[in-house]
Amino acid sequence: MEEVGAVGWSQTRHGRALVGETPQSLIYSVVTGALDSCGLSIQDIDVVIDAGSDFLDGRGISSCVTADAMGAQFKEESKVAGDGLLAAIYAYMRIASGLCSTAVVVAYGKSSESSVRKQARTMAEPFYLRSLGLDALSAGALQARAFMRHYGIDPGACAAVAVKNRRAGVKNPHAQLTEELTLDQVERSPEIMSPIRKLEACPITDGACAVVLAEGRMARSIGARTAWITGIGHSADAYSPGVRELQRAASAKRAARSAYEMAGVSDPLSELDLLEVSEFYAYQELMLYEALGLCGEGESADILEAGVTGPGGRAQVNPSGGALCANPLVATGLVRLAEASAQVSGRAGGLQVEGARKALAHAGGGLAMQTAACIVVER
Repeated sequence: MEEVGAVGWSQTRHGRALVGETPQSLIYSVVTGALDSCGLSIQDIDVVIDAGSDFLDGRGISSCVTADAMGAQFKEESKVAGDGLLAAIYAYMRIASGLCSTAVVVAYGKSSESSVRKQARTMAEPFYLRSLGLDALSAGALQARAFMRHYGIDPGACAAVAVKNRRAGVKNPHAQLTEELTLDQVERSPEIMSPIRKLEACPITDGACAVVLAEGRMARSIGARTAWITGIGHSADAYSPGVRELQRAASAKRAARSAYEMAGVSDPLSELDLLEVSEFYAYQELMLYEALGLCGEGESADILEAGVTGPGGRAQVNPSGGALCANPLVATGLVRLAEASAQVSGRAGGLQVEGARKALAHAGGGLAMQTAACIVVER
């Protein structure tokens, strides 16, 4: 296979109800920004892979009206109806197989113009679960309860995740929420669905992200500081939450295993300098510590308390602030790839983790983390 690297990326300043912005304007700004960041033009791009949600857009085949903004005129264009990290994996495979040399991957979402809960409800089985009102929040609450009871996780550990990530988001120029929180503030915030508190949940976010991928020779010829993709993996768990072990993020574990095997990673805690994960609720980050191989089952709260995943830790998790600081649905996973790529290529600015050379980007989807995708990037 051909070598593939991320050579450029851009994301918007994420927020809710961005005044004066349309999906097209968000897309155009990040595509041009990503191209400018690596010195390429749209004429240098062979294929455009986009990710979006027709439900959130309120129209069918929405890529038909965003193609111009993506620069996809007279080019190959494909849409992935899922998170942008899956679109990046598809673009990677197109380049690695030799079908093309360059690709722009773009993902966007304007959740504030729709109903996130109604969109999530369409993921549920239509005859029984959907009529009960099962959505991302209620499914997450069921999973949080199962996880915390099974392993004896104290609610304070979930609150500590929110504190850690919100502190990191203060330095992130793209984050939506940039105010620090105290443990007391999180623990006193109201429960929006027991046991999930308001400040332990991601915000409703508008935003977009684009990443430019290039084949090895092309990447070297333009002289961009490249984040080389060395491992990929994606997985889907059983459709119905009722037949899964909700206390475990099985899909994330399988996706990470595939990515690690491909990248030659045998000990993630020792070999990864940082991980950018999609934690839509604080408890999910704890579950992902276990699924992504940073600790054994039931040990997530311990490594958080020991500072392993915090600033200066052995494997820092979400130095950007993660999804708890900005969750531009559909683009969330691609943002994780942009952040991880910036870190390992030494282009993360004020968020730079010193000496970062290898990182993992993770995306989740479905009810109670049914699906997952992972990409390993290296300097």
